[in-house]
Amino acid sequence: MSMGGEFVKATAGQQPTRSRTKRIDVAITVVAVIAAGVALAVWDPFTGRDSFTAYAVGLQDGTHTKPGSTPGSCVRTAASEEETVIYDEDGKKLAAGRAEKEGKVLGPEFNDYAGFCMVVTRIDAVPGDLGTYLSEWGRGDRLKLEESDLRRSVEDQLNGFKQEKPPKS
Repeated sequence: MSMGGEFVKATAGQQPTRSRTKRIDVAITVVAVIAAGVALAVWDPFTGRDSFTAYAVGLQDGTHTKPGSTPGSCVRTAASEEETVIYDEDGKKLAAGRAEKEGKVLGPEFNDYAGFCMVVTRIDAVPGDLGTYLSEWGRGDRLKLEESDLRRSVEDQLNGFKQEKPPKS
C-alpha cells in the first residue's frame, strides 16, 4: 500500500520499502564494482607478478667527473641525465629510472676501478617473472638481461668490480 508515492514498511509477504530496495541496489553495485576490479587485476598481464626494484651500478672514470658536495662524493659530467629503461622481450617499456645526481668515489679496494665515480640508478616497479628483459641507457643499444641480473643488490654488483678490469678505451 503506498501513500503519496512512497512505499510504507512491508510486512511479511509484501513488497520491501524503498529504502531497503535502495540499500540492496547499492550493495549489488558495490559487489559488481569489486568483481570488475578483481577481473581487471587478473586480466592485466603484469598485475600480480612479483614486482621488484632493480638497481644498476654505473662507474665513470675520473676524467668525466668532478668533486661532489661532500668528501668522497663525485658528480658525473658526461651524460648524467640519461634514463635507464627496462623493456620486455617484445620491446614494451616496463619501468625506468635515472641515476642519482651525486655518487661515491671508489676506494683502493676496487683495484683498477679505484678513483672511479660510482652512481646508482634505482628502477622501481619492474614486473617480475618474465625471465629475460632488455635494458637501455640513453637510447643506446638494448642489452639482454636475465631477471637475476636485475635483482642483484648494489653490494653484489660492486663486489664484481673488485675482480674486473676496466675496458680499454
